[in-house]
Amino acid sequence: MALKLQSREIPLVNFRRILPAFLGPEGEECFIEVDARAGGAINIAYVASGEALILRGQVMDRKMQKITDEAAYVKANHDNVTSIIKGRFGALYDACVIEWRCNILDDGKPIVCDRATFLELTEVRVPEIAAAMTDLETEILEAGKAVAESDEGLLKN
Repeated sequence: MALKLQSREIPLVNFRRILPAFLGPEGEECFIEVDARAGGAINIAYVASGEALILRGQVMDRKMQKITDEAAYVKANHDNVTSIIKGRFGALYDACVIEWRCNILDDGKPIVCDRATFLELTEVRVPEIAAAMTDLETEILEAGKAVAESDEGLLKN
């Protein structure tokens, strides 16, 4: 029998970054906005996703250790790192992102704001988008730390 305990209210993170104009519609401010739950230890779904990702990484590392060809080993290592980074942002999306909006254009058309596109943005080689995605992850995790620190302060009193 599984316990069905009530969960805490997780604070909302409202993230917005202005992106270079060349990425969006002409004459408009290009942006990405994300409404998300705080991450880290206070978000059980995020913790569970992180644990699964760690296990997946360990399995990939174990398989990689069996590779004897140097070039194949280097390629496998690169592929594993790329997979883990994508998995990290997948966990962030699944456990934390409530909704996101942006007006980035792809081949002249607005991108679709869904999970697949969100993960694709983590792989594009545009420094401003990479910085925005990293900043988003940081803000979500910092929000979780702030709640944890607040809880610790309450326990000490």
